[in-house]
Amino acid sequence: MSPVETRRAPTLQNKLLRLLPPEELSVLLEAAEKTELRPRQVLQHWKLPMEYIYFLESGLVSVAARVGNENFVEVWLIGSDGCVGVPLMLGTQIAPLHRRIVQVGGTALRIAAPAFREMLQRLPVLHTLLNRYVAFLLVQTSQCGACNLRHPLKQRLARWLLLASRSLNADEIPLTHEVIGQLLGVRRASVTERLEELEIDGVISTRRRFIQIEHVQELERMACDCFGLIDREYHRQLDPGASWTNASSDEDHRRANHQPICS
Repeated sequence: MSPVETRRAPTLQNKLLRLLPPEELSVLLEAAEKTELRPRQVLQHWKLPMEYIYFLESGLVSVAARVGNENFVEVWLIGSDGCVGVPLMLGTQIAPLHRRIVQVGGTALRIAAPAFREMLQRLPVLHTLLNRYVAFLLVQTSQCGACNLRHPLKQRLARWLLLASRSLNADEIPLTHEVIGQLLGVRRASVTERLEELEIDGVISTRRRFIQIEHVQELERMACDCFGLIDREYHRQLDPGASWTNASSDEDHRRANHQPICS
């Protein structure tokens, strides 16, 4: 692993980093190193200090809350649309209670915690951007909690597949029924039954260890309103054209409105 070269910035796959102006992106990349994410790799153990923040370029990470002795249930997903390390963004040094584990392998740019904390103090657009990301996560986690309490499993599963697809930036989800059941906190057999129903409806197809979304719009129709609300909130907070109002000066404000670097 080695520091990421600034000249490679246009090929960045992480959607948050694409929103940074070139001068801040250059500083961040000098401190970042590219690392492989392996399936089932634990990026953050329960109640241990966080050593790195990870900006995912590919793959899928679940953040899981402990609900019993060695039992965890997913509270949110992270893909190339986000990053792993909310406690570091908030400036706390208290060991977090949630576990971060890789569900689908990929790659990420990681930055050591001390360097990242220093970076937040001098990169105002990065600071504002990550505050917006945390605001989005608050909406997503609360909405998913309400969804899990009130909506039938078939709707919840449709919502989960859509969020996983968005995080992976792909229509193919390489996870087993058992893993999805663990993430949703339900029996594998229940997941299998609902997936079979969705396959009969023609919106997905399945094969060993893979789920393929065949008709996204129809799956959105079958999902509850929670997916649409979560998706709209992400775009409201983090679209390139979103109103950035928390920069600390006029210059910072101009930087925050800088067009994203897109491939």
